[in-house]
Amino acid sequence: MMMATEILWRTPGKMTQLEQRSLELLVEEVSDEFVPPLTTRSSTTQAVLASASGSASSSYFDEMLMQHCLLLIECGKLQGFLSFRSFHRDVRLSQIGICIYVSTISVRPAARGRGLARLLYQKLLGLPKTLPTWILLRTRSTNTHHLQLLDTLGFKHLLTVPNDRDPGIDSIYLGRKR
Repeated sequence: MMMATEILWRTPGKMTQLEQRSLELLVEEVSDEFVPPLTTRSSTTQAVLASASGSASSSYFDEMLMQHCLLLIECGKLQGFLSFRSFHRDVRLSQIGICIYVSTISVRPAARGRGLARLLYQKLLGLPKTLPTWILLRTRSTNTHHLQLLDTLGFKHLLTVPNDRDPGIDSIYLGRKR
């Protein structure tokens, strides 16, 4: 059975209140799958990622709303999202210059295994050429499914930051041109 799927591109600050609330609920649902959890981060580009305590979810979410966001809607329900900064420069990877930086991608747990994350990345790859050519992101070394997906999409390993997420959990930076 085919489900009606659409991906909406929302520019910074242009989500409806319903979209914002749906996104907020999804971020809360998947928060603990991230290292450190999204609800403990103070920023979507936080440099120090070792686990923190307390709640910074409001500042993290508010910052996410000021980025571009791809919203994957299936049968009227938000099933996944990809947020990104459109003109980012990463000091660790200055050789690639200005880039699109994927700050967060996630798919609702009940909707996984159907290629929805791939659809989000494919939409990102097809965005207008007025955006930067390079796409950069980081993920944790233990996120093997994400790393496998990125490999099939042509992303290349650019940098590893050992123990950046927690002892034994590295941050892996990947990138590709669109």
